[in-house]
Amino acid sequence: MIKKELLEKVKNQILEPQEPQFQTGFRDLDLLLASVEKSSIITIGGRPAMGKTSFAVSIMLKFLEQNKKCLFFSLRRSKGYFIKRIIPTIAEVDCSRFNRNTTVLNENEKEKISTAFEKLSKFNLTIIDDIQKIEGIKEKIEQEKPEIVFIDYLQLIDTPIKKQRNDAIEDIMLSLKEVAKDNNCTIFVLSQLSRAIESRCDKRPMLCDLRDSGAIETISDVVLFIYRDEYYTRDIVENKGRTEIIAAKNSYGSTSVLELLFRASIMKFLEPIKVYDF
Repeated sequence: MIKKELLEKVKNQILEPQEPQFQTGFRDLDLLLASVEKSSIITIGGRPAMGKTSFAVSIMLKFLEQNKKCLFFSLRRSKGYFIKRIIPTIAEVDCSRFNRNTTVLNENEKEKISTAFEKLSKFNLTIIDDIQKIEGIKEKIEQEKPEIVFIDYLQLIDTPIKKQRNDAIEDIMLSLKEVAKDNNCTIFVLSQLSRAIESRCDKRPMLCDLRDSGAIETISDVVLFIYRDEYYTRDIVENKGRTEIIAAKNSYGSTSVLELLFRASIMKFLEPIKVYDF
């Protein structure tokens, strides 16, 4: 028999107004994730240079502004590089000017960057760049007790040499699911996709494109793909910045395609400006 307390709790969750579980800064994405449980695995997939890290950072910054505790596992780059990577996004300063040297920055840009560093210093964010093994990732999450975790990216997590790659990825995903459940935290996992996409006419990702293992699809609670048509059609001006966020799997609700804008100059995703006819 189901306990009365559990039934009451679930009933209240359904009937009583609740704050959205996720406030990502993107209205349509928040609606999509409205029923997602906190201890979920959300996979963000995309081909190289589609903007996986930028999308994750855009979401993470919104969480940090809500005083949520976040961990970011930067498996590709050092902490210093990652900080340099996100400061132009926070400051909204052209990253090409930021990355050259301070002589090209005007006083307004320098002030924005200083303010961004001050803002970053107040965030409850821990960046980890020295852990590659899944055991270390689990241990760090258990120690820090974050609300949100980002891993950039799945295929860089060390796996036992003797294991087949697909078996090793399955073990990693199961471990992440376990640690998310045990610590009641949400884990955003970035994932590479198969090169098979490049041989298709329609290069929008599908679940079968998740690289190395079908377990990524099976164990993830939500799978979001990033697709920017301008990556393949750079000469078409109308496509500039237009991004599709394809919700290919959603264990808690419907799947759909959302539209965002990507400002490459500051490596930030934004809500599109919608024009309504009356």
